[in-house]
Amino acid sequence: MARESEVRSLLTLSSKSEDSSALAARVRWHNAELHDRCSMRDMEKIRKAFEESFNNKMGPLEFRDLLKTLLNVEYDDDEYNLLFMKMNTSRTGEVDWHELVSHLILGYFGNDAENQREALQPPILGLPVILRSQHRHPISRICFCPDVEKDRSTDPMQGCYLTASRDGMINWWSLDMNLLRTAYSSSPHLKVRTTWVTDMVCMPDVSIIVTSSTERDLRFYDCTAQTFTLKIVITSWEYMASCSDAQSQFVFVVQRTDFHPQICTMHYHFSQDITEQCMLICGDVGGNVRVLLFSPIQRGPFKNEASRATIALRHVDLQRRPYLLPELRLIELPRLHAEWVRQVSYYKSLHCVVSCATCPDSLLMCDIQGSKTHNMFKVEKGIQCFAFDEETHVLVTGGPDCVVRVWNPFVTATPNVTFTGHHTGITCVVLQNKGQTVYSLSRDRVIKVWDVQGQSCIQSYVDIPTVLGERTPISAVYNPATREFILAAIKIAIVVLDEQLNPLHTDGFTHSRAVSKVLYNPLFKVIVTCGLDSIIMVWNPVTGKRNVLIRDAHIRMLHAEMIPVEITAACFNPGNLLLLTGARNGELKIWNFNTGLCLRVMTIELMCEVTGCFWVDGRILAIGWNRHVVEFEDSGMAMHGKTWETRHTEDVLAAAVRPPLTLATASYNSELVLWKLETGQPYRRFSCTDPTLRIKMVYSKRESIKPVTNVAERVSSRKSSTIRKPGMGGARENLDPSTAIKKATARRVSTVSMPVRAQNMRHLAVHAMIFLHTRPMQMNVASLLLALENGTVQCWSDHSAGGYQGAFQAIHMAGDYVSSMTTDVDNEFLFTGTTQGYVKVWLLSNYLINKPVHINMPRLRLMFPFLWRDRIEGRAKRSTRDQPLPLMLNSYRAHLRCITSVAYIDEMKILLTGSSDYSVRVWRLSGEYLQTLGSFLPWTLEVTRFPPDVKKVASFTTFKVWRGGYVSRYVPGQKEVDKLRDITDHELRHKTYGAPPKEPLLGQYFTLPVRPEGQEPIVLDSSQPVIPIYTHLRMSSTMPVRRASTPELVRETRLRRFNSKRGPDPEVQVHPLAMQCQIQLQQTDSADPSKY
Repeated sequence: MARESEVRSLLTLSSKSEDSSALAARVRWHNAELHDRCSMRDMEKIRKAFEESFNNKMGPLEFRDLLKTLLNVEYDDDEYNLLFMKMNTSRTGEVDWHELVSHLILGYFGNDAENQREALQPPILGLPVILRSQHRHPISRICFCPDVEKDRSTDPMQGCYLTASRDGMINWWSLDMNLLRTAYSSSPHLKVRTTWVTDMVCMPDVSIIVTSSTERDLRFYDCTAQTFTLKIVITSWEYMASCSDAQSQFVFVVQRTDFHPQICTMHYHFSQDITEQCMLICGDVGGNVRVLLFSPIQRGPFKNEASRATIALRHVDLQRRPYLLPELRLIELPRLHAEWVRQVSYYKSLHCVVSCATCPDSLLMCDIQGSKTHNMFKVEKGIQCFAFDEETHVLVTGGPDCVVRVWNPFVTATPNVTFTGHHTGITCVVLQNKGQTVYSLSRDRVIKVWDVQGQSCIQSYVDIPTVLGERTPISAVYNPATREFILAAIKIAIVVLDEQLNPLHTDGFTHSRAVSKVLYNPLFKVIVTCGLDSIIMVWNPVTGKRNVLIRDAHIRMLHAEMIPVEITAACFNPGNLLLLTGARNGELKIWNFNTGLCLRVMTIELMCEVTGCFWVDGRILAIGWNRHVVEFEDSGMAMHGKTWETRHTEDVLAAAVRPPLTLATASYNSELVLWKLETGQPYRRFSCTDPTLRIKMVYSKRESIKPVTNVAERVSSRKSSTIRKPGMGGARENLDPSTAIKKATARRVSTVSMPVRAQNMRHLAVHAMIFLHTRPMQMNVASLLLALENGTVQCWSDHSAGGYQGAFQAIHMAGDYVSSMTTDVDNEFLFTGTTQGYVKVWLLSNYLINKPVHINMPRLRLMFPFLWRDRIEGRAKRSTRDQPLPLMLNSYRAHLRCITSVAYIDEMKILLTGSSDYSVRVWRLSGEYLQTLGSFLPWTLEVTRFPPDVKKVASFTTFKVWRGGYVSRYVPGQKEVDKLRDITDHELRHKTYGAPPKEPLLGQYFTLPVRPEGQEPIVLDSSQPVIPIYTHLRMSSTMPVRRASTPELVRETRLRRFNSKRGPDPEVQVHPLAMQCQIQLQQTDSADPSKY
């Protein structure tokens, strides 16, 4: 539907001097949605107008004037007709007040974001993965230890899981839950018996694991480099009672003088900033909370020193003698709760310590000093567990009262939302989607999923087996990256909570199960999809928005439980106002798909699958596994219809109708029957395995119908008749079987050669069928197309004297066949979808039409880049080399699984393909991929993309189609010359650009001096008794050294000084001696300096 319905257009104002009332009168809303324009005051006026109208109803013209008068809304004729038909659900031609209100409610519901967020399947699917715990005792704690980088950042996808049992056994697990190593935590002071480990926590930034036990101690183990060394032991944790409340707590202390509380829960927090202190928060069974602070610089108190042995301290030493371990500081928050502390954590954004207990003072949020912030949340039976989201400030708690509460951390009086439904105490809660989705785990191993915004329970998951631990406390940890919820007790169970889709693998899904039918309604311009999940959805192809969602369209009762039934067939009524669906249990339903209202229920036979349903003028026809056609009146309310004559001996798999003339049905054993719609009588019967064989029609109901089992006998009895074999190229002349086999082998078509006896025994099932409505009903014109399981498409004439006309191969992969077909309005193109996910487009304009038709090939090449010439032809083109007709216009892979339904939108030139991979994809006529209905990606029909799943296995022909015809012209061994590049190879190699600068770059100031000429070595004359040394000495030239030239600046300065001494009097003549000196200087300067 056009987007102009959401955009208002204001009329042009003639003058700015008009008053406000005149301006308001000239404002008009064009094609606006009613629910966007109606206010409460407008609704009251419209209601009064309906009460004043005749019979409280309005016709189209009257209601249109009402909208124009009261709401200032104007509609185009087509838009208003669609609006009125949507409101007029009773189809009486008049609309009343209730129909208007229902239409407005549906509009508000469609604009609700929650309606678009509504998932088609529950968040938790399938059974959990059960693993052995590799412990001898039940697991008391499981936690995740992330790997810490150098910048102290963590990644949930890098790390390991740790499990600890009460006997002190600690196991390391990989992210795939493979056992890595094992260690034991034991008390260094006990030699005979061991203690129970109550809790464990990891400190990943300093590579420390902390365990607490019933001996009231904390053990810090160093895990650096796969070690497990005890570093620090803090023992004798004592019960605390502050002096300020000593009198009020005197009776309590006296009653518990022998009580020595041990630490039962811990939490560790560290910051990415190394200057901030790390904190280990501990809660004990006495309701006390203790915080251990230390600096992570150089691992703080856990740094490795050669002379430093295991440090053993007492709780009193940390309180009274902090100098024994100055790196560790203790802060105590005494008597926060009256019962055991069940869970502790740290609220970083508020700098608060959070603790809970199963007592009236249930949950406390306070700062470390316990003075600035002190928020106490009170629940009568206490709180067992909690979780919070710091970004949205959502706090969720669960307790032994089986109630899940959602709080605002700043409001402690009452919770915002309360969820009830558990039957036992809640032990763990998990948040997703910034606190909008809550998962709660109870003691009876039931996980409930809650929608906070909708305040409803989405799912109750009860498939966790008892082998996990029927009466054993369950410890759980949640990984937000993998969305794995790991439960640990006697065994380990892995449950995936709302698995996220990987955009590298898929664009999303349209249905939660296979798509069975895709229809386009040209009247309302919407797409209707039906699936095996028993869901009907209505989509807007322009915006990609889901308008209507109908869940559990067909159901059946089994053991007092409603089970959804798969939808197998669907069609529109002749006026495109209503939808008819057929299910696997033999049920038929009529829907108003604009409102989701079921108008009528029918059935053909109990638990008999409906494979085809049709709505012709005044009648509804359905057929399926009952092997006969059932007819219903479209105006009545009867559940059962009239049965036609049974002419099939096997289940009917495909059917097609050509109103008002013919109905065609085909069965699993290759039987094809043509029926007259007017009388319901069969007039032709064929066998698709041997299409040229005429089968005599027997009109006596009492005589049994024998199946066509022995084709050889029928052929021998008809020796005089000429048998025509199906030709692959669509020719009607007789062909020799041996020649056909040789031609098929030469084409390398994916056919399996079979012996003649086996061919006679084998019957080909028909999986798809379609009528070409624009073609005349003539003897030599093919108007019916059938898709067989051997990959061929047969063409038939529905004329009484017609029959088989030809066939063509529609596949190029072994074992593939056509599973769905559709055409455009003019029957120019045939779109076929195969079981292996291929889409092929065929030209039908000149195929078996019995008249010459001109084909404009340049137009087709512009529309389908597949026709462009390839350097190497793909399998699709090679399979049709000897098959000139029909011309294959396009071939590409659209899905990885079977294409179950195909629909084409002529106005937008868009092809829709529904597949058993749960998706409905949108394609251009040229084959370019656009979108997937229900995708999490932004909707657009302008930008083309590649399907992520098919992209990994697609051929070069498919990529050529997806790219709009662009292919790489790269040839191995050939260098590609870039003619548009203006950078030469020399410039690229030397990383320079443009003309080089003049030499020398630095001028003459940095020029090296000229090397002196080489001198020969001196050879002394030793032939005489005395060597004349002077004769061998090198002497300089005796020529006089001439004086260097005077610089120009010095010469000018001397002349200026000389003239200044003589004075500026012009009458004074220059002395001859001065003149002689000036001439001498000029001669000296003009001398050649090279002579010096």
